[in-house]
Amino acid sequence: MMKTKNRLYFDLVLIAVIHLAGIIGIYFLESIFFLRTSSVSILIPLFLFCYRSNLTNKDALLFASVFVIGYTAEFLGVNYQILFGDYSYGASLGVKLFEVSVTIGCNWLLLSLISQALMKRVFANKWLVIIFSSLLMVLIDLYIEPVAPLLDFWEFNENIVPFSNYRDWFMIALIIQFILSFRKTQVNMFNWSLGYLIILALFFSFFHFTIV
Repeated sequence: MMKTKNRLYFDLVLIAVIHLAGIIGIYFLESIFFLRTSSVSILIPLFLFCYRSNLTNKDALLFASVFVIGYTAEFLGVNYQILFGDYSYGASLGVKLFEVSVTIGCNWLLLSLISQALMKRVFANKWLVIIFSSLLMVLIDLYIEPVAPLLDFWEFNENIVPFSNYRDWFMIALIIQFILSFRKTQVNMFNWSLGYLIILALFFSFFHFTIV
């Protein structure tokens, strides 16, 4: 039990330091370097979550499927405006493939995993977990959207986020959460996910209050 707590504290402190460094670098130092390395704040937490979850081969396959679905949805949105709306990615989330930041597939996976871990504590019914995990993902996106263009993450045409963005986020999230509902891993990631969500909220809250 003590070892588990120490791992939790280590992970959350590391994630908090990464986000704090981002705030200092982006806002106080006005450094392009910190903006251009924003993908680290997604990749490291995702790696830690997966590592602590003791993944099975089936889990890994499900995770890969979620990544592909998330990236493909963004590909269709950016290049054909089939989903989300008329938008494009900036340079802050790293390498792009077909105009879509590859990291965004990891972001879909990470947000899906923490949302599911949180809702599993609230609901025992599989379908309620799927629905409310998807709603939580939409709420997270809703909070990030005003800050995203200012950090050069992504930007909608004329800086207007259409309703279709949230509608399609929910629909894609439902599909992803349904897929993740087949996970069999029993590791409890509630505290980890709650800690990460708080850090994420504090990070974007800073920019909400200072530059939005």
